[in-house]
Amino acid sequence: MNKVIISKEVNPYYNLALEEELFRNIKSGETILYLWQNESTVVIGRNQNPYKECDLDYMKEKHTTLARRISGGGAVFHDLGNLNFTFIAKEIDSNLDKQLRVIKGAVEEYGFKVEFSGRNDLLLNNRKFSGHAFYCEDDNYFHHGTLMIDVDITKLEKVLTPSKLKLESKSIESVKGRVINLIDVCSELTVENLIQSLVSSFKNIYGDFQKIDIYNMNNYVPKLYDKYSSKLWNYGESPQYDVVLEEKTAIGNVDINLTVKSGKIVRAKIFSDTLENIDLRKIEEQLIGIIFSREEVIKLIEKYIS
Repeated sequence: MNKVIISKEVNPYYNLALEEELFRNIKSGETILYLWQNESTVVIGRNQNPYKECDLDYMKEKHTTLARRISGGGAVFHDLGNLNFTFIAKEIDSNLDKQLRVIKGAVEEYGFKVEFSGRNDLLLNNRKFSGHAFYCEDDNYFHHGTLMIDVDITKLEKVLTPSKLKLESKSIESVKGRVINLIDVCSELTVENLIQSLVSSFKNIYGDFQKIDIYNMNNYVPKLYDKYSSKLWNYGESPQYDVVLEEKTAIGNVDINLTVKSGKIVRAKIFSDTLENIDLRKIEEQLIGIIFSREEVIKLIEKYIS
């Protein structure tokens, strides 16, 4: 029997953990529509490097969480002006046409004319309000995405740092030029209204469903919560990469050259214009094997210097 599940938590680790748990336990002949929201968060794809996709310093300043999903695709910004959806089914039962019709039917209730762009985007006035990603494993399937209702686009533009080449190839000057909020076209639209419209549209397309289940931390904690909240998952799943940090310290300017693999530092080389008699090789040795974060690297160096 089909189901609608709504999370009342806005913690991205909770919501992504619940999504994967529902995905792992989907039954034959069943389709679940899962609706969820995250507070200020950047969600990166399974194979992405957060140091290339996000402005982590700005995120820290603005209390924006980093989270990693199991599906591929690009980095996205979530806040409470955004609504996330996930269709979960056995791969053999999945039906992209039906899924898109659910979204299209719900959104067009408000007078919008929705356009499909390839497989991954929904457009309004030729600008994206919904981006999608897909994942299959062990015959299980999900299709999830965003619905931008009243997202803080200024913040979105600052926390995401997409490739300039990618933007230039589309002749677009900024992220703002690519996206649109639904509220810009229909000022009366709210997240709660759209949730109700999605539930109605799901019933119209899929027929009767079992019930609406509401999840929160008080009534259920997903088994995979610790995985999604772990630093190793969010940073350590990145492919091998090199990073150069330039810092001013008590001993002078320091250039820190690192190679990071599976989230851990595997090579470190430090250069400095210092006049102090300091053996930088000892600091390099201390860095090998630790989980990479800018804060931890600087903290270790400053501790050694002091």
